[in-house]
Amino acid sequence: MKRTLAFMIILSIAFAAFTGCKKKSSEITCNLATAVNTPPVDMQVVYSAAQSGDGVMVSLTYQTITGPVTVANPKLPWSDTVSVLTSTNVKMTASGTVKNGSLIIAYKGSSGGSQILGSDYCEQSSD
Repeated sequence: MKRTLAFMIILSIAFAAFTGCKKKSSEITCNLATAVNTPPVDMQVVYSAAQSGDGVMVSLTYQTITGPVTVANPKLPWSDTVSVLTSTNVKMTASGTVKNGSLIIAYKGSSGGSQILGSDYCEQSSD
């Protein structure tokens, strides 16, 4: 009887310890890329990047009239406004990591009733 009681107590403690533990999520790598747009008219484009939770952006690249610009370890939230021509392929890419949060990149441009948009995001929740 004592042996059965001791076994039941140990089993109860083990069950409580097992069910009380949460699985820890692992960090994921995010490779973000927006759609490519060619503006129908010359315009101003606002590029932006943000994070929530523990999202970390390692680099981002965006397109300007003179070519791509890469920013290493941008301080988020981040943004830049640039002028683009109708010959510019407007796009943005970024890479980073997330364990419990998100990363987002986006651009928006408008002029004379024309508008272009692009965005991408990566998220993970440890719940």
